[in-house]
Amino acid sequence: MSGTDLMNELRKRASELGARLFRQNSGMAWVGSKIERGYPGRVAPIGPHDVVIRNARPFHSGFDGLSDLGGWVPVTITTEMVGATVAIYSQVEVKFGKDRPTKEQLAWIDAVNKAGGRAGIARNEQDLSQILFRIP
Repeated sequence: MSGTDLMNELRKRASELGARLFRQNSGMAWVGSKIERGYPGRVAPIGPHDVVIRNARPFHSGFDGLSDLGGWVPVTITTEMVGATVAIYSQVEVKFGKDRPTKEQLAWIDAVNKAGGRAGIARNEQDLSQILFRIP
């Protein structure tokens, strides 16, 4: 099983448990106004899998420490709110094998938990359940 397989299994399990988690990518890519593919014979040789982006600019997604999965878990509020169901912000950092979280990932998890959300590190479905459905 790969890290991607684990992430997909955890997303599926979260849905079965009533939560909704989405893949959150972070990093940098290039975007531009015109994309051309494979024009051999130009000044720089271009292969069949190369892409040329005109008017290129960097596109940043997410931030250092952003968890792999993010979304919400529904929680039914007690009698003070007459049984209303609310969505609790949730973040799950997926780690495979002996992978360890970065200090930025740990800081993000801590910030979400301190703000009343639910966040943690999942290596398996049991970890996921504990993060999403813990009793405060």
